Amino acid sequence: MNTTNEPLSVERMPGAPLIITKHSASFWRVTLDNPPINLMGPDMVAGLQRLMDIIEADTQLKVIVFDSVNKDYFVSHFDVVRGGELPQVSGKLGVTQWVDVSNRIHNAGVISIAVIRGRVRGIGSEMILACDMRFASKENAVFGHLEVGMGLLPGGGAAEYLPALSGYARAMEIAVGADDFSAEIAEKYGWINRAFSDAELDAYVDNLATRISGFELPALQATKQTMLKRIGGGPNPFEIQESSNKFFELYQRPEAQALLAKLMEIGFQTESDTESRLGHYLGTLATK
Repeated sequence: MNTTNEPLSVERMPGAPLIITKHSASFWRVTLDNPPINLMGPDMVAGLQRLMDIIEADTQLKVIVFDSVNKDYFVSHFDVVRGGELPQVSGKLGVTQWVDVSNRIHNAGVISIAVIRGRVRGIGSEMILACDMRFASKENAVFGHLEVGMGLLPGGGAAEYLPALSGYARAMEIAVGADDFSAEIAEKYGWINRAFSDAELDAYVDNLATRISGFELPALQATKQTMLKRIGGGPNPFEIQESSNKFFELYQRPEAQALLAKLMEIGFQTESDTESRLGHYLGTLATK
């Protein structure tokens, strides 16, 4: 626990790898806990969708912080083995479950902050990009998009969020390079707000979240809504859905399945050097 005061409650969401810590009525922390490497699978996506139902119904909540139990993996990436278990359509707007979650985090009436330690790749990066703010550990955070290296494309929001934050050229470097990036580079590229030393990270975010939680909710919501309007409202969920559809279309190709098989042979989706240094291994994949 990172705050100085005892939380009101700490509860694990039934059937989902999420721990909800209520530091106060207005400040919650949601901790991702899906060992061994925090894959974003059907249980986590469904849990986040249920979480958004809870958040949207709460009239006192003002700020929510996302972090991870696993200091080596915030979210490793999408669980491609269990991808077929996700509902085809499961959202208020008639989009798929992850697109629904991403859009609702981005447009929620609360302020969302991601605290990143460990590896955050693919859909994990797309989750933090949907948040209002992102802060990371200089020593322990690694960022990446693996999809192009697997014959796919970033299909859960990165193709929409990253160009707006990083600019076209840097977003292309991130996406088509399919390599790992340090927190310092992520900060320079606008991927995150700021990178802190690991020892300073929690105190900064806790102080910021506590400060925000003391302000008036109408003022927070009006400011967020106005700023979103100034940037065009952020990605349209149907644009993200189009990218998601293309992701699964590419995934069905024999060439993509062959690349996935090569990765699985060397430890993909397990606690392994492959996952630890995935950017490196993706760079060698085409030559195997």
